[in-house]
Amino acid sequence: MSPRKNIRQRRFLLWLLPGCVLAAWLLWLRFEESTAATLRESGRRHLRERRDELAESAFERCLQRTPNDAELILLWAQAVISGRNRTPQQAAELALTRLQQIPDSSPLAAEARMREGRLGLLVLQKPEFAEARLRKSLELGPPTLDACYLLWKLCDLTERVAEAEPWFWAAYELTPEEQQPERLREWYTSQFSPQAANAELDRLLGFLEPNRFSDDAVTLARLAAFRSHEPESFLTAAAEAHFMIHLRDRDPAIDLLLRHWQRPGANTNDFLMSTLVDVLLETGRLDEAQVIFERWTPSEGFQWLRTAGRVQQIVYQQDSEALELFERARPIWPGPIDWSLLHYEAQSLARLGRRSESESARARAKEIELLMELDVHRELRQALLDLRRPQNLQKIQDFYQKIGRDREANEWNRHRTRLF
Repeated sequence: MSPRKNIRQRRFLLWLLPGCVLAAWLLWLRFEESTAATLRESGRRHLRERRDELAESAFERCLQRTPNDAELILLWAQAVISGRNRTPQQAAELALTRLQQIPDSSPLAAEARMREGRLGLLVLQKPEFAEARLRKSLELGPPTLDACYLLWKLCDLTERVAEAEPWFWAAYELTPEEQQPERLREWYTSQFSPQAANAELDRLLGFLEPNRFSDDAVTLARLAAFRSHEPESFLTAAAEAHFMIHLRDRDPAIDLLLRHWQRPGANTNDFLMSTLVDVLLETGRLDEAQVIFERWTPSEGFQWLRTAGRVQQIVYQQDSEALELFERARPIWPGPIDWSLLHYEAQSLARLGRRSESESARARAKEIELLMELDVHRELRQALLDLRRPQNLQKIQDFYQKIGRDREANEWNRHRTRLF
């Protein structure tokens, strides 16, 4: 073979080799894509068939090929949580390690943060972590029923009745219309029978046995568990202390709160600060109450307004200022049913010489107190058992009108008229 012909063959082979390499690479890519698609579909099928371990394995093999695929991570986490090879806590912690790899810039970030929050609350029993993730979910994407509902129930589970209402209404607006009466019934229970409202979640969390009614021991066990899982949390400390005060166990509650109030950030936490200042006022420790109150950053929330009014009334003897604060607090839930708030108003009005207004406030306080009687609510709960009867919805509407809650009354009326 001539040297010239050898050169031409070498040139041809040199030209052909990159083409062969490129073709092989493209074939490999196509094979990998096909394999990944097959694994993804197999994983989905296994999930539908409740074969969770097989689903997890398929998604894991997929993630080895595309580790940053947010949808795959969500599917994998679902399989991990549904599986039976780990304890719920082990599964939740494992799922969180990958869910947290989904960046906030991802289109699926809001869903990932919501799932983190759900696991944090319902499995790991870390309410402060859960609240942060759920709030982040709402920040990143449009509001979802799951996130709003969980934030509402999280407030219920941590004794924060004054913070639950915005989350309830957000969840209510996202609820299909035909289910809204049931959601309103749930809100009534949340407002007026919090232990009953928390019963199903307490069962899910393991604090209440099936077919048993909730009681103070269940609530205290839940709140103690929350604090044990987040010992440095303002939220869990305030929640447990708040319930201890309800049980008249004030001294340990005060000790717990005093360990937290000087930490950075505590002075902006209305729940912690109001719980502490209120109990110091109740126990006559006015100097301490004043020092702590003056470190508290003012807000427009019910807790700050009510407690600030009491400080003005008791510590500073400034009844005009106290009255203005009480009046601002009263429209904010649970202000409309806080008959003690009306008594405080009556006291300040009397000291200001406004006798007629003071008597009116006392009379209204008595009306509200009577509307909180067990017999009243026994009848309401009976009516709530059957939401298909217009007369039952009328009873609930009338009750809300009596306590000055127009929004609930209007919603009950709207659903009552739909029955005709």
